[in-house]
Amino acid sequence: MRSSRVLPGDEVAMIEEFLPSSNTYEYDGYIRSTGIGKVVYDVKSRVVSVNTLKDVLPEKGDNIIGFVNALQANTVTVRIISINGRSSNARLDSVYISKGKVKPYQLFRVGDIVRARILALLNGYIYITFKDDDLGVIYTKCSSCGGDVVRINEDEIKCIECNTISTRRLAKDYGNIDVLTTC
Repeated sequence: MRSSRVLPGDEVAMIEEFLPSSNTYEYDGYIRSTGIGKVVYDVKSRVVSVNTLKDVLPEKGDNIIGFVNALQANTVTVRIISINGRSSNARLDSVYISKGKVKPYQLFRVGDIVRARILALLNGYIYITFKDDDLGVIYTKCSSCGGDVVRINEDEIKCIECNTISTRRLAKDYGNIDVLTTC
């Protein structure tokens, strides 16, 4: 078997194939991971373990900074790059689900740098929210030409190159790129 990355609760083997070792536990006939890390299979000894990452991991209520890497009909996926001001290399994605008439593509664009808050960690997903004034897009470029943009009001930006105006869910400190130095 080969090594792979797992999250807490992920199945790493069946109890008939291997015995649990460090950072694993047996539940309902399967060996599962207790942390985020890489699975190590010792075929000779028939044991499986997980080498957990020594990284900053999110918890409910944490503030994150990340970049929008996917937009769908009602969801936004954000790759986490910083948790509470500490850089994170865990390569975790979080999900925002829009529950209203405003669609995610009206608030965000792929590539936007955003600040969000962890709402919940359920079933292997990290759910985020943008409800507070300090949450939202903190840095972006023009989605038409890639030029620099300036804020013109509460939820609109204007490109200084091509004059395109677009809407975003802007954080109250939009444009403060000093925040990005902590990433």
